[in-house]
Amino acid sequence: MSSVIPNIHRDKYEAALQRQTAANTQQHSSRSLENAVDEVRSYLTETYPDVFENTLNDANARNKIQEYIARYVQEKGIKVDGYEGLERTTAIITEDILDFGPITEYIINEEVEEIRVNSYIDIRIVVKGKEYRTDKRFSSQKQAFSIAKKIVRTVGKNITPTEPIVDARLKNGQRVAVVIEPVCLTGINLTIRKQKKEVYTAVRLIEYGTATEEMFELIDILGEADISIEVVGPTNSGKTATLQTILSRLEKDRRIITMEDTAELNLRQYDENGNAANNVLMWETKEGITNLLDLLRQSLRQSPETMVLGEMRGAEAQTVVAAANTGHQIYNSFHANGPKDAPTRVLQMYMMGHTTLTQEMILDMIITAFPICIFQKKLKDGSRKIMSISELEGYEAGRLKYRDIYKFKATGFTTIEEVHPLTQRSYTRKRIEGRHLFVSPISHGLYERLIEAGIEAERIQKFYSRVRQEKEV
Repeated sequence: MSSVIPNIHRDKYEAALQRQTAANTQQHSSRSLENAVDEVRSYLTETYPDVFENTLNDANARNKIQEYIARYVQEKGIKVDGYEGLERTTAIITEDILDFGPITEYIINEEVEEIRVNSYIDIRIVVKGKEYRTDKRFSSQKQAFSIAKKIVRTVGKNITPTEPIVDARLKNGQRVAVVIEPVCLTGINLTIRKQKKEVYTAVRLIEYGTATEEMFELIDILGEADISIEVVGPTNSGKTATLQTILSRLEKDRRIITMEDTAELNLRQYDENGNAANNVLMWETKEGITNLLDLLRQSLRQSPETMVLGEMRGAEAQTVVAAANTGHQIYNSFHANGPKDAPTRVLQMYMMGHTTLTQEMILDMIITAFPICIFQKKLKDGSRKIMSISELEGYEAGRLKYRDIYKFKATGFTTIEEVHPLTQRSYTRKRIEGRHLFVSPISHGLYERLIEAGIEAERIQKFYSRVRQEKEV
């Protein structure tokens, strides 16, 4: 954080102090640091909420907030017990609001993807998908609790022993989760999951080994044919990055509506004149006001060609399945452990709402609605892979019948040398090796759906010809 504060004027500050002294009110007399910080923090959350939220991962936002604090202290003539002058008063208030103790450097460092506090003496970070234990620690349990409280206050929330759990989602996609005593037996658990600024493209994901060019081409064909697709996998498996990449490859004039609890799918594009270059509406739920089901129902009235649910969790599954079965194309993502697990996970969510249908009937509707399942996971070496692209075909004797079109096959590992992000020392680690294999063509039924949707048979055959040649090689 910069020590130079622009646009402050000592003479204006002194004049404000004199006015407040003359007014002789308790509100404007010298007060405790805690009292002054509370006043300034309230001003920031009410006046600059978006900028204040971004102070956890944006250096520019931190600099702006620093200037806003200085201006407010100057204009209001705030005087803190034990501190004299505008610079010292501003500095101590700014430090209290923006300094996060031993984790400050990791909040600022863009290479750090996640900060994990297991206790006040156990601080870990995640870099490139791998966790590292740091040598940093809070000075005490009290300091750790104070820092956690300060962080959740950036989004207008509070944490106390009577409300010991806070899950805060910032508008920039950053997530903060805190658990304290008496629920947390180690005193405090704090996780800050930072939003990557990188915009993922198919080229980048291919470079990372997440998928192949041919896999994206297949997904493109299915998308053009209005086939609904589900992207599933565990937490932190890269589902959002893959979903955003898939959607960004659809036709520019396609009317897309995205619906998320926290807006992470940034699909809006602009030309050099600042005009919209695609046809995307982006919606976000608001706690206590709207949920995903509300947004989904409204989207059906907005003439969408493609609807996207960033993370399906509950009874909205009923509306999703019904919409996908009545001609709407839907992309969604949710937690599941593979194509076998996907239909039953949707069934569980479907059953959260009232229904008179049998489970067998619902499962048939789910598979008809979402015939394609993309399964992705994070491997032990930190890499993220699309493990399979599968076509779900139905149930026989109570067992799901499906075919893997593509599948990732691990072949072993190699030892590579890397630099430890904390010690800067070289070390070796294992990297999983393998390749994505074309396993089976789509079913005849799905092939006919593609033809009916206007996909040229020659294009499909050309795709098959290329992947077969690659398979032979």
